[in-house]
Amino acid sequence: MTDTFDFTGKLKKSLFYMMGAGVLGILLLVVFYPQNHFSRLWSNILANTYFFTGIGLFGLFVVAATQLAYGGWQTLMKRIFLSLSAFTRIGGFLLAGILILGILGVHNLYDHATSIVKAHTILPKFTTKVIYFSTVFWVGRVLLYAILWYLFSITMNKFFARTDQTNPKVYKKSKLLAAAFIVVFAVTESAISWDMIMSLDTGWYSTLFGWYNFASYGCAAWGMTILLVIYLKSKGYASRINENHVHDLGKMLFGFSILWTYMWFDQFMLQWFGNIPEETSFWVKRFDVNYFTFTIVLSLIINFGFPVFFLITRGAKRNFRVIGFGAALLIFGHYVDFFNYTFVESNWNKEALEAKKESAIKTSKIVFYAEATENKSAASDVNKAKENTGAVATEVKKEIGEKKEGGEKVEEPEAPVKNYAGIGIGELLVFTGFLGVFLYLFFLNLSKRPIIPENDPYLKEAEKLVVTYA
Repeated sequence: MTDTFDFTGKLKKSLFYMMGAGVLGILLLVVFYPQNHFSRLWSNILANTYFFTGIGLFGLFVVAATQLAYGGWQTLMKRIFLSLSAFTRIGGFLLAGILILGILGVHNLYDHATSIVKAHTILPKFTTKVIYFSTVFWVGRVLLYAILWYLFSITMNKFFARTDQTNPKVYKKSKLLAAAFIVVFAVTESAISWDMIMSLDTGWYSTLFGWYNFASYGCAAWGMTILLVIYLKSKGYASRINENHVHDLGKMLFGFSILWTYMWFDQFMLQWFGNIPEETSFWVKRFDVNYFTFTIVLSLIINFGFPVFFLITRGAKRNFRVIGFGAALLIFGHYVDFFNYTFVESNWNKEALEAKKESAIKTSKIVFYAEATENKSAASDVNKAKENTGAVATEVKKEIGEKKEGGEKVEEPEAPVKNYAGIGIGELLVFTGFLGVFLYLFFLNLSKRPIIPENDPYLKEAEKLVVTYA
């Protein structure tokens, strides 16, 4: 059989059915979850767009990194990695569109960021954030990322097709192209995680968030590559890719799973050894909701527990059924991971924080009033103590409603509105739809040229690959 992939009508039909399922999922979310400007709908669109865009970017990263490192083992799969990037040609612009619609008020996922800009006159300490989240700068840099990803995906796919030629000048230029992308990737990969995901809650930050995202969709990209290699081989393509190559992919999947766990543990432990409120709020808010406690634990079990207990052995990495199941499970596990970061409705977060803040302010004022009353006789400045005591007492009486006349009481801070986040049939359908789009663009790109680069300088090295160790 020829090694140029035939994108058949039957496969296209199946992928269109998957896209149709995604549309159905969107309709279900619109009908059943209209709360908070359909934030559950937009959370789905954001999480899936970001997730699959990250997988595509990682495909380009693998090619660029191995090219610079004079790697040979990946040569037989180089065009599979390159074709993963096809989704980034639309993914970046979809992310920019989601951001623009949020700023325009179509949804409220980014209300935190926009409220900081609006309130900058009374929040001088947020000056840096005001500049960072200014509309032109914010949207402009996301659009810049999208343009760069589009250009590199197109250029690298076309350029590496030329490495079929044995001309050493062409291969030398490929190093320069790979180096340029590594620089772009290093900056934009971290920055997009801040701009699109961390900015959902501007009160929280993590100093290793970019690395964490890199590890998460890196695992998903290795898993996706394994599944696609197994699928292509089942259809008679890429016959020279054997269990040794899949074994290497399995080792990368296992290694990145451990890297992800290290990053997860570091972020989680910050709430104890760092004790910085801005870095702990993420976990505090989520562990207050039983649903998120469940999904956080589920994500950890899948993404760490399964690789450690099932993928660590040599036999598991060379068994297509076992490694295929593991790859599919880890793709879902890292989707759940991004669910935990994205599916917290902004209004729910905002009201929860405001309620806690108001309660804390009132409590502190009452405590201060009690201390001032008890200790005013011992104060060095009696008149100042009386003045402070009277002022605080007046403010407390005004806020908590302890009025002598009528005995009225101020209403307690409203409890946060219900969080409607969840992984249900709507989420699974939308995920299926995005997967259908991702695979359609992948196979369309793959069918444009032979899967195996026949004249690549490292092709013979790749064909002779033998993995000796686990």
